[in-house]
Amino acid sequence: MVLFSTMPHSLFMALMTGAKPHADPSPTRKIYILIMLGLVTALAMMDRNILNILLIPIQNEIGASDTAMGLLTGTAFAAAYATAAIPLSRIADRGNRRSLLAAALAVWSGATALCGLAASYMHLLLARVGVAGGEAAANPAIMSMISDLYPPNRRATAIGCTLIGTGVGVFMGAAFGGYISETIGWRTAFVVVGLPGVLIALVIWLTVPEPIRGASEGGLTPDPDSETLRRTIRYLARIPSFRYIVLAKSFVQIASQAAMIWFPAYLIRVHDMSVMETGFWYGMAIAGATIVAAVLGGTASDFLARRGTVWYLRFCMFSMATSLPCAIVLAFAGSQQLALVMVFLYGTFSAMNTTPSMAAALAIVRPRMRGFMTAVVNFCFNFIGAGIGGLLIGALNDALAPRFGEEAIRYSLLSMPVVIVLAALFYWLATRTIEADVQTAQSPSATPSSDHGRIKDRDASMTQQPRDPRG
Repeated sequence: MVLFSTMPHSLFMALMTGAKPHADPSPTRKIYILIMLGLVTALAMMDRNILNILLIPIQNEIGASDTAMGLLTGTAFAAAYATAAIPLSRIADRGNRRSLLAAALAVWSGATALCGLAASYMHLLLARVGVAGGEAAANPAIMSMISDLYPPNRRATAIGCTLIGTGVGVFMGAAFGGYISETIGWRTAFVVVGLPGVLIALVIWLTVPEPIRGASEGGLTPDPDSETLRRTIRYLARIPSFRYIVLAKSFVQIASQAAMIWFPAYLIRVHDMSVMETGFWYGMAIAGATIVAAVLGGTASDFLARRGTVWYLRFCMFSMATSLPCAIVLAFAGSQQLALVMVFLYGTFSAMNTTPSMAAALAIVRPRMRGFMTAVVNFCFNFIGAGIGGLLIGALNDALAPRFGEEAIRYSLLSMPVVIVLAALFYWLATRTIEADVQTAQSPSATPSSDHGRIKDRDASMTQQPRDPRG
């Protein structure tokens, strides 16, 4: 209280209320907001993925099996993330997204630091649940804010700009984690990586304005379908292309999560790289791949989508087709150099689907549904994808180890091409209905039909004239 009483009134009010909402931010301010959203993405990926590079040292200390570590890095994290995402996304759709983002960042950063204090496997598991719960708010808030800052034909590029933070975060987590682990210890690595996020959360609270909802599309129109959770779920469930996009992204995430968790272990076990070497070179490869994919995937798909939203999904199919051979070659790479090149190429081609798939999903829902829609996508691809990916490879490693020893992970990674083919199939199915679903989202009186995306108008039965049987 003494501190608050001596604080200047303007500073006190700023700390209490944060940055004010802004209806039409200038281009410069929009760039600043994108940079801050990219920084949040970087911190999320750094805090989430640092465990992957520290997996072997942690495993050696606490004595857990590959299956247990797969549960820790994949299934448990995904379950907590997916569960928390649903209520937090409704806050993103109805409340202040900037404030939600700042609070969530402070929570997951603090939980990351607590991982360094874990005295047992169970303590580490609980701390990771805290990381997952905080990060669950990030994507719904970020995607909803971007939708209000940029029109549909520029969203993939804007999303790509924020996803540059993914590559930066993965590299920082891998490189810093590997270096600090070998020089000081894995516990210190968690603390050093986690604590800066608490300070960044305060900066976001004070400097990032809350965009006016619906601003990029001329303001909000009455939307009964978004008024309750039940009606919103029913609306989303009736969009054919949305169902297929969710399934496609879920299968993409199975392969992606398997790669993120087990590629470092593959480099250490099969190619005899140290933890520090793996942290630097794997981090460089994934960071470069993610940045290239974010920029290329966003700009190229936005250019193609001028011909129609369906081109976002066709670009996703191209992403899957080009990543498939890279995954196969990577599993059987005979040298460190070839393995790292394939990590880069696989990471680039597979990640190029991220921005266009989200741009397509944002185009088929209405403004007050976008946070919840993002949470549903995250729920499915984390619960299905992240939950299965890490655990699947870990279990296969344990099953194949008696026969193949350290080489078992090569054969476990061959499960990835199978799910890549399934992802491409579901993207293709979504291309058949997406244009009709976009039209439905743009019509306040229309509701989606499960019959191949045809539009049903609430008022049609009142205004449509009987057809003349004579034609």
